[in-house]
Amino acid sequence: MTYQITWEERGVYKRFQGFVSFQEYSRSQELVLGDARADDIRYIINDLLEVEGYTVTTDEAEYLAAFNRGSSFSNPRIRIAYVTRDPKLIWLMRAAAVFSSYSVQAFPTLDAAREWAAKES
Repeated sequence: MTYQITWEERGVYKRFQGFVSFQEYSRSQELVLGDARADDIRYIINDLLEVEGYTVTTDEAEYLAAFNRGSSFSNPRIRIAYVTRDPKLIWLMRAAAVFSSYSVQAFPTLDAAREWAAKES
C-alpha cells in the first residue's frame, strides 16, 4: 500500500509514499469520506512529500473533486490540505479545486498545512 490513513481528533492525516496511482488515491479518498467518522472531521491532510511518481489526469482530478462535492452535503466544514512541492501536483490540485465544495490549499510543509487545518472554518 502506498498510503497510510491516520484518524486524528479533528481530522485525517494521509501519508503517501513511492508511486501512487489514481486508483490508490481514489481509494484513500473513498475510505475517508465514506467512513461514518467523516461527518465530524474538520480537515484532511494529504502528505505527498514522499511521492516519487504518480498517474493522474486532469479528468481524474476533476472526478475526485466531484466526489468531494457529494460528500460535502453531509459535512461541508472539511478543509483539505495537500503537502507538496511538485508543480504539476499543485496545478492538478488547483484545477480540481474549482469543482470542489471544500476549501482546498497546497502547502510546501506539513507544519504549514497543520497550522491552516487547525483554524476554525
